[in-house]
Amino acid sequence: MRLYNTYSRSVEEFRPANPLKVTFYSCGPTVYNYAHIGNLRTFIFYDILRRGLGFAGYRVRQVMNITDVDDKTIKNSSKTGVPLKDYTETYTKYFMDDMDKLNIERAEEYPKATGNIKEMQGIILDLIKKGYAYEADDGIYYKVSAFGDYGKLSGIKQDNSRSRIAKDEYDKENAADFALWKYWTEDDGEVYWEDKLKKGRPGWHIECSAMSIKYLGETIDLHAGGVDLIFPHHENEIAQSEAYTGKRFVNYWLHGEHVLVNGKKMSKSLGNFFTLRDLEERGFDPLAFRLMVLDSHYRTKVDFTFDSLKRYEKTMQRIDTSMRALEVLEKRDKDGKDLLAENEFNDNVEAATKKFKDSIDDDLDTHTALEAFFSVLDLVDFRVDKGEITREDYAVLKNAITRMNSVLGLETKYEIPKEITELAKQRQELRKEKKWEESDLIRNQIESKGYQIIDTGKLFAVVRKYFNT
Repeated sequence: MRLYNTYSRSVEEFRPANPLKVTFYSCGPTVYNYAHIGNLRTFIFYDILRRGLGFAGYRVRQVMNITDVDDKTIKNSSKTGVPLKDYTETYTKYFMDDMDKLNIERAEEYPKATGNIKEMQGIILDLIKKGYAYEADDGIYYKVSAFGDYGKLSGIKQDNSRSRIAKDEYDKENAADFALWKYWTEDDGEVYWEDKLKKGRPGWHIECSAMSIKYLGETIDLHAGGVDLIFPHHENEIAQSEAYTGKRFVNYWLHGEHVLVNGKKMSKSLGNFFTLRDLEERGFDPLAFRLMVLDSHYRTKVDFTFDSLKRYEKTMQRIDTSMRALEVLEKRDKDGKDLLAENEFNDNVEAATKKFKDSIDDDLDTHTALEAFFSVLDLVDFRVDKGEITREDYAVLKNAITRMNSVLGLETKYEIPKEITELAKQRQELRKEKKWEESDLIRNQIESKGYQIIDTGKLFAVVRKYFNT
């Protein structure tokens, strides 16, 4: 497997320290509000990386932090009058709901910042002792000038003079220095910790270092995030972690690109700021957005428009219809002669499967992988049109689609109610008797309940009704 390493700025052969287990830290949400579609694009990227590693045969241990204490969470919980713990738990639940709707696999651990304060304080004390951190009137800061390799990830070098920025709100020695621990002020209300350090709370950057080291070890294989985190967040993580352990922090850094909306940066002031709930309220299936993301490489920007989302919604219906139709074929498998020459059929599926694997192994090229996936769905549709399939060919198609979807995550998760299934059967009998008007009435009845009949050749499939149908 080959991955683009931000650190080396090149695609490299992926070689984990332990070939039996990959350690993977992914920067998680700050739970002060709903995740927007730009955030969600990053979390889908994490999911494809995780699934792709599994497809390549690796066992993955992923940790994704939950930032439940920072300036934004404190400000919003104070504004609403809801205690910080209750406020952040609410938005953590909303985040997990979004993950489920997008078919994003759960990480092995979701540590919260507030549950790891002791570890953060221990690192900070060690950094002070080693001369990498210092105390100011309003908190404890990391001394960037003490870390000679600062800037090695982003390429951004800092001016280590003692110049100050006029509007700097913190009492630090150098403009590049960053907060490790912020002393309590009245604006923090009841949010503070007192133990090894003076009454206060952690800075944002130290949270990820502490949780990565605690749950995955001092040196990890992979660390991922959005491109906006390269500097300063990930640069700061490297500086504080490597100063603390004396070891390399991360071997492979991966970063996903932004989402644009109609070619512009997403912003509330521009009215182009959307969450998954906004898409659902307009009638879209969350998996249509997942498909949109997968159709672009993770290192390229996605230009989101509702017109393009409509096209992906239609494509999701096509995927759903083919897969539901394959289930119908499973119940009608036959021992008869194959519809394609055996060698031709197997060669087609084998070629598609190889193209899929090669694409995922090539720095998660999901666009090309989708092409392979759809070529297998074409074979399913061919069988559906004929209304028959051998048991052997069914097994080959089912296995190929299942393996590909183990990475793509485009399987729809719903069951057709028994009432709808019975109506569909009644309609099919009426069609056999050429009672077209009565069968159309049943079709309308099925659609009024949120489902629809897809007639394909000699067979039919029942699917959930999509927005653009």
